[in-house]
Order: sequence, then structure tokens, then C-alpha cells
Amino acid sequence: MRQKERRKRVFLIIASVSLATLSSCATSPETQQQSDLSAILDDVRRSSAAAWDVDVPGIGAAVAFGTDDVVSAVSGVADPPGSTMLTSGDRFHVGSLTKTFTAALVMLLDQEGALSLDDPLSRWIDYPGGDDITVRMLLGHTSGLPDFTSSAELTRRESPQEAVALAAQMDPLFAPDSAWAYSNTNYMMLGLISELTSGEPWARQIRSQFLEPLGLDSTYVWTGEPQGPTINGSRLACGYSNEPECTPMPGLELLPVVDGADWTLAWAAGALVSTPDDIARWIAQLVGGDVLDSEHRDLLTTATPQSEAALADMPAFGPTHWSGASLGLLQYEIDGLGVAWGHEGSINGFVANAAYIDQTQTAVAVTSNFAMTDSFAALGDVAVHFQIHDVS
Repeated sequence: MRQKERRKRVFLIIASVSLATLSSCATSPETQQQSDLSAILDDVRRSSAAAWDVDVPGIGAAVAFGTDDVVSAVSGVADPPGSTMLTSGDRFHVGSLTKTFTAALVMLLDQEGALSLDDPLSRWIDYPGGDDITVRMLLGHTSGLPDFTSSAELTRRESPQEAVALAAQMDPLFAPDSAWAYSNTNYMMLGLISELTSGEPWARQIRSQFLEPLGLDSTYVWTGEPQGPTINGSRLACGYSNEPECTPMPGLELLPVVDGADWTLAWAAGALVSTPDDIARWIAQLVGGDVLDSEHRDLLTTATPQSEAALADMPAFGPTHWSGASLGLLQYEIDGLGVAWGHEGSINGFVANAAYIDQTQTAVAVTSNFAMTDSFAALGDVAVHFQIHDVS
């Protein structure tokens, strides 16, 4: 397999924060790495919501070397605004990181010949203009489908089919394949197509194809009940009815988020719950392993021209610049580390981000139980300050 064919590599971890110089004491490399990552996370927790004049309540991170060795750490609390400290096994809602699993599932179905990326949408789903929209366009957000979450009729209790029906009542954003625009409708469609193709529920396919084979035991699809130690989210009191506009300002109240309406609604576009450890392993396996064949890995790591044009003027988030999107992943450029492939997630009370860095063959994941955390900056800060150098 691809990963096994790679020569064994030796990694030196250098934490570029103010840490005590290592002495000759019998501290194991794993313990030291975790200590270094914990110290970095403490700093990131203070900086990633500084625009709001608050510290991030809780944050976790993991770094995966190759597809096997993982170092992880957490900082902060699991029950904001409470005082229960996070633990390494705590599970976070990871929002649109779910899309990486849905994309991989559709790629796998194409790889097996069960469908084609060039199938018209109309082969699978009756939708206005469906003859001119392909599965490939859904994966790459070049379909022009509007985001159902923008519908004035949305109740947040819709089934996937009802969510798609809402989008069908809205005007297209642009002609198919002529531009790029991120839309959750694309991935609701892909979840439905995976079910029509295989005859199996989307969630069952995610478990059988990825979670169980890869040992991602702390990852599950949210259906309304927590599995394992699933933590609370939080947000600042802004943006909702009778609250001020959601712009950075000091003095806003921190509110718990314990039952996010979108957690179930998001389905194939955002319903997964996981840990930083599992997410780092997943991104490492997806991009650097053999979850898919080389042809489909290439599709996941090639930005579309439409996305590059749309994101050309995107400002940097700390050391991270979002510069493009492929058929399922986002392209990042991280200062000093080069190109990385991954995805962000944002859902009621939570954010997450993960990426596989080409140059170092390393995956980094961050998760937070605070809606205002800058996950792009947090990801870049962890990657940059927890530098990985090949010294073989």
C-alpha cells in the first residue's frame, strides 16, 4: 500500500514557544511532544478569539505523522461557561468536516463503478435544471445550487429531501460549472445520491466504509442523542433575536449551546461528532493513505479553476490562506509549510479545521467548543508552532 511503500521517516518536533530546554532527564519523546502541544494550545486558546476580547473556552488539537502516530492535547473547559476541564477523549461537533467523508464515499462509489462523477443530477434526483448539473459539480461546489440554509422558509426541522426541496424553490446562483460558491445543498444531494446508488443509508455507509475499517471509534453521526463524552458548545450573545449584531466587541455574555438545531439538520453536510485525534487520523488516511486510489486522491488534491478565481482575494487568517477548493477538500497555504489539503467546520456552538500538509506528510486537526474561534488561524498556529522537520 502507498503508505507502507514509503521509507520509514524520523521526525523531529520543535515547539516554537517559550519552553524549558530539554535536559537529559528520562522524559519520553511522546510525553514531551504532548507537553509541547499543550503549551501551544494554551497560547492558541488566548489568541484565536482575541477579536472578541475573550479567551476560547475549550480547544483540542492533534498532529498525525504519516497515518499512524498521533500526538494530541486539549486546553480549557468542556462545559462553558462552567469549569469541567476538557479531556483527551471528549467529542466535538465538527460540522462541515463531515463533507470530507461524504466526498470520499462518492469517490469510492465512482471508483467501484456504481456511479460516475459525470452522471447528470437528473439520473438520481428530479431537480430543476438537473440535466446540466453533474455529480462532479456537486462535489466541487460549481453546480450553482443555492444553499437551502438561506431559504426564508427554513424551519431547521427538515429532512434531507425537504432541504433539497427548499433549494429547488430558490433561484440558481449561476449557470452550472461557470463559477464557484460553497453550498450545503450540494452535499445533501450527494448524501441522497449515495443512498440511491448503494441502497444503504448514508450514515451506515460512513460507518462501514470508513469509521470501522480505520478504527475511528470516537466518531459518530449525530441523530439527537450523544454517544460517549460529547461536550457542550458555546457562543457569545449576538446575532440572534433581541441581541446585538454579531461583530467583534467586548463585554458580550458567553452562552452555552447544548442542543443545536443544525446538528441533525446538517446530515451529510455536517452531522459528524469526533475528536481531534480521530479527525487528524482521518485526514492523514484520506490524503496520505490509501482510502482511495491515486486517481481519486488526485481529484481531492487539485483545485478547480473556478474556486481559485473565487478565492483569489480571500484574506489570510493568521498564518493560513484559503486559496482554492477541489472535489471535496479545501486548499490552504500555511506560512513556511506550503500547501495543505483539508476542510473547516462551523456548526451551532462549535468550529473545527483539519489539513494534511504535503511537504511534511503530516495532518493537523483543531476542534473548539466556541462558535467564535478562528479555526483557520488556530490550525495555522498549531501547524507553524509545532513544526515538523524530516531529518532522515
